[in-house]
Amino acid sequence: MSWRGGWMVSSLLVLGAGCGGALPGEEVPAPAEEAEERLDGSYCLPTEDSTQRVKTILPPSDIGIPRYAASPSDFVSFKGQLHFAVNFEDGKRALWRSNGTSAGTTEIKSLPATEGNFTPPLGGLTPTSSLLFFRAADVAHGTELWVSDGTSGGTRMVEDLTPGTDSSYPTHMTATGSGSVVFFLERYESGSTRVRYELWASDGSAGGTSRVRDFGADAEVSYLSGAANDTLRFFVRDLSGGTSLWKTDGTSAGTVQVKRLTSGPNAFIKDARTTDGLTLFILRQDSGLQELWKTDGTSGGTLRLASFGATRDVRLLGALGSTVYVTTTSLTTQYMVLYQVPLAGGTPTSVVSLPNDYTSLGEAFPYIDSVSIPPGGSKLFFSVIIGSNGPAPRDSQLWVTDGTAGGTVRLRRPLSLSDEYSSPVYAVSDDLVFFSAYEADGAGIEPWVSNGTPSGTRKLRDIGVTPPTSSSYPREYFRLGSRVYFSAYDDTEAGQLWSTKLSDACFAPQSQP
Repeated sequence: MSWRGGWMVSSLLVLGAGCGGALPGEEVPAPAEEAEERLDGSYCLPTEDSTQRVKTILPPSDIGIPRYAASPSDFVSFKGQLHFAVNFEDGKRALWRSNGTSAGTTEIKSLPATEGNFTPPLGGLTPTSSLLFFRAADVAHGTELWVSDGTSGGTRMVEDLTPGTDSSYPTHMTATGSGSVVFFLERYESGSTRVRYELWASDGSAGGTSRVRDFGADAEVSYLSGAANDTLRFFVRDLSGGTSLWKTDGTSAGTVQVKRLTSGPNAFIKDARTTDGLTLFILRQDSGLQELWKTDGTSGGTLRLASFGATRDVRLLGALGSTVYVTTTSLTTQYMVLYQVPLAGGTPTSVVSLPNDYTSLGEAFPYIDSVSIPPGGSKLFFSVIIGSNGPAPRDSQLWVTDGTAGGTVRLRRPLSLSDEYSSPVYAVSDDLVFFSAYEADGAGIEPWVSNGTPSGTRKLRDIGVTPPTSSSYPREYFRLGSRVYFSAYDDTEAGQLWSTKLSDACFAPQSQP
């Protein structure tokens, strides 16, 4: 993809990926996971014994570089089970599901390679109550919209929206309340590099798939968006000048401009996060002024909360209760400050300045990499990367904040120091967050967990194979029921599906007499 000022312009970068799985066409329901628990509240730190490979899905990697090797991805919950994509290195693609057991981890549908190793990946999994939508390619049609009911026979292409082998590549796929999805297609105008952005909706049938609105070649749709209340909230920049917030429920009548945000021709959206029906975003004006906004999807509920000057880089963390948290980093001193802003609006207040041990060494600019707020939580977990004048960062750190200076604590450093792999951060609750971290003693980059305190932060399990390729490069943490799933490069020399069991029954070690 190419990017321009925070806006997606067009194009597709694909990476190829090999084999395995149950026989297609088997429609036997996967067995239920044994003693599946529904846990809420506080959790114990998972143990090494509770962290196991679910199933060997991929063959040994031909790439031979763990951080580039294929692995299960795009985890979603559909009909009470984990569904995910497997993009093999030889170009074969497949849709899989799992209930957390080896026997219950099966292939739903396999698609052959279309362009060898460079076959476009299967991805964009978007579940509704009864259907799972995704992107996939076949030889005759290129990348198009597909749908599955969870069975091999019920997995098919919806429609060839760009006839022939040219791809449609739907983006911004969002479920609506009607059980349908909305999405955007980008069309090149004939004989031109100009792109038209078209909004579409589909109920999973060819007859129920139609264009909702053509935004024309004089508008650009930001790659940032938000989904809430069964609608897609998105940002459109009119090339004649101005940026607006829109929303859609997949119908023509329900596709409306919510509010015009600015008339500046070069303004763009920097960050957008949606929680509990509220979308927060940062708008950078032509002047360099950076504004924090909120929207509930109505014009009256779309308000500017605060403004920050052009001498600082502003990044959005999210909201805890009635307060929004952002970071600002001085372009001159290279220090990052955590700020709080009332959701009702008001003057931003600094909470704490984060340390930067590298400011005397030249380029050492800190920036936010990943953010996670647990459902209903009162803490916010985030990772900070401190850049350098080379490709690799100087440092990477995991932090937690409850909105106070004393409650803003660094939990672990370093995470990943690679410019080709970034640690995921995934908070299950205020007292349990998953991430990955690096150890220099040969353990490499492995999955880690923390209860939100430095003393309660530790490695989950050493999964990687023997040095020098000891790192397992965990990806895609995702909770479903009493398990947290992830992918990791292990002793099979491939990325495989792993999980760890959650427990709320913690036992302190007994003292010896």
